[in-house]
Amino acid sequence: MSVRADLEIAFETRKSWLHRWVTPITVSGILLALTTGFIWMVDVPLQHDHLIFFYLVPTALIAIRYGSISAMCVAIISMATAAYFLYSPRFSFMVTNSLDMIEIVLFSLLALLASQVVSGFAQDSVVEKRRPRGSFWLRRLRSAVALWHRVIR
Repeated sequence: MSVRADLEIAFETRKSWLHRWVTPITVSGILLALTTGFIWMVDVPLQHDHLIFFYLVPTALIAIRYGSISAMCVAIISMATAAYFLYSPRFSFMVTNSLDMIEIVLFSLLALLASQVVSGFAQDSVVEKRRPRGSFWLRRLRSAVALWHRVIR
């Protein structure tokens, strides 16, 4: 192998590592920071409850773009971020109200389920490209017609 080919392989490996790990982590962090900032701005003056469900938006976006593993990581980090910033006592991971704790657990279950479902919807286009054209019965009809023509000749 030439030196140029070795450099190209090294660049592709580095690019794939960058695309596979660094980019999803960076995008996830930015989306979580933006979502936390938005929730913080809304929560402080209005004192709304159940704002943790806004974290489903970045989870779904990450699931669509980067898949279910990245989305599950975002869901877990969102749960910890919400416990730290939204629930009393603030700036602590301890949640004093049992109803809030149940809400966090239900959010994490919903977010993990949503990450699986949304990433599955996002991958449907890939599956559709691999699927043969036409329905099952239409393909069977075509093969039967082709068989009939061979028998007649």
